[in-house]
This record gives sequence, C-alpha cells and structure tokens, in this order.
Amino acid sequence: MSDVARAAGVSAATVSRALRGEPGVSEATRRYVTEVAKRMRYAIARDASSLAGGRKYAVAVLTADVGRGDLLAGAEGALRAAGYDVLLYVLRDAEARAGFFEDLPPLGRRVDGVLALSVDLTDAERTALDALDVPVVAVRDDDLREALRLAAGHVLELGHREVALVLAEDVDESYDELLVAEGLHVRPEWTLWSSSTVAGGEQVVDVLLDGDRLPTAVLCSSGEVALGVFLRLRRDGRDVPADVSIVSLDGTELVRAVGITAVEGAWRERGGHAVDRLLAGLRDEPHDVPPPSVHLVVRESTAPR
Repeated sequence: MSDVARAAGVSAATVSRALRGEPGVSEATRRYVTEVAKRMRYAIARDASSLAGGRKYAVAVLTADVGRGDLLAGAEGALRAAGYDVLLYVLRDAEARAGFFEDLPPLGRRVDGVLALSVDLTDAERTALDALDVPVVAVRDDDLREALRLAAGHVLELGHREVALVLAEDVDESYDELLVAEGLHVRPEWTLWSSSTVAGGEQVVDVLLDGDRLPTAVLCSSGEVALGVFLRLRRDGRDVPADVSIVSLDGTELVRAVGITAVEGAWRERGGHAVDRLLAGLRDEPHDVPPPSVHLVVRESTAPR
C-alpha cells in the first residue's frame, strides 16, 4: 500500500479509503488511485478488509435481457475496476424471476448492493430489494419515446412520410400517435409487434409484403428485429436503403456491425454511471450527475427518399 501511495503522491490512509470505497476521498482522487493500483497490480486483501469494515466486495447484478450487452459490460467493468465481484442473475422469464425473489433474503448477507439493469421492477419486488438494507440502483429502458422522436426526425429530414413501426410485444400501440404528431403517415397495418429476435424481424417483413405496398422506412424498437428486417428485405431482392430505410431504436453490436442507423443510448457509459451511483450510496454521498443521453448515429441503412 505504501508503494501505491508514493506512486500516486497521496498518503497510505488515502489509498486505503479510496480502494475500499470509504468516504473522505474525492471521486477524482479515488479514480486516480484505483488506476495507479491497477498499473502496479495491487489488490486489497478482501477477507481482512471485510472483517474490518463489514464489506463483502460483491454486488448483485440483475438483468432480464443479456442482449443489452453494453449496459451490462459497462456496469461489470466499473465494478471490477472498483474491486467488486459481480453476482449475475438473469431473470429471463417469470419462473426465473419468481425463483429469485423467493430466495432473496440471504442475498443481503452476500452483497454490498444491487444493480437492476433493464428490469422493470414491480412495487412488491422493489420493496423486497429495499428490505435487504443495501443500496439498490435500477436502470430502466425508458427512453423509447425520446429515441422514437430522434428516429422520426431523421426519416422526415430524408423525405420519408410512410413509415412502419415495429414494437416489442409488451409495448402499447400509443407510440404510433407520436409518429403521427411528428408528421408521418402510419397505416394501422404498419404498426406491428414482434419478439425481440432476428426471426421476429423476418416475420414482420412477411406481414408487410402481404400488403398492397411497402412503407418507405421501418423503425424497429429492437436491434435484433432491425437486423431481421434488413436480412429479409435483402432476400426478397429489396435494396436497403434505396427501397426501404431501416432505423433501430436500440444500438447494439449487431446493428453496428451491419451498418444500421440506430439511436445509441450510450449504454456502456450508463452502466458505469449506475455503478457510480451505487458506490456513492455505499459511501453515503450524493450523486447528482445525470446519465448520458441518447443520440442518433447515421449509418448505411437510411437514405433520402
């Protein structure tokens, strides 16, 4: 520890507080000391640290969708950089979710906090997590309307007016009203629902091809669906974007790899931001920094009409 203190130009006590996440150290100093310790391959003796301060140096991370890889990667990277182990729980379906909350009480003895990523917690579930008496931070995918406005503005600027909207199965149809308010024409048969899979996107195109004509642009709430729409249109001999433009409301590695225009949510940064909030809660310090905002990244899947 003394070597790290000399290299960082701070006291050994400051190194100890910074690496243990204790109060009394600025966030800038904490990050700097952590980076110096990483370069020197210094690690806290966690067993002794836990005995002294009551910390377990572990955080439970809940997610309903491992497809939200950037968000999870950002949180996991920030936790490990801060010296915390990650206990990952994937609440993929109702059975897994019910089983987790049934076995919840012992978790409070194993972790210092809980991160809920892309999990829409019910009031009862939130109450159960709060009863663990550890900080709980939830990050929800609640930017669909903002993402839709960005996507609508983009296709409008390109001259598109006839647009299909593909929503996840649990999203209500009121979102098509937002597109109409933006000046787009959305036929009733062009508001569609799909599973968040590539196959779901392919099936959406099959439905659209059964109509009397195709929309000039398709907005998809899921990156996987956007990829499915892209592949199916190509198989039908349609040119993307000359015949149909595609926008994903969810930036994923898949859409980036294929070149699909997408609303990026800075999800990796949001994962790190959530960890900063959690660690601030552990130190009983305020955290007033807002999360990163969504933004549009234009790629090869959209073009003027």
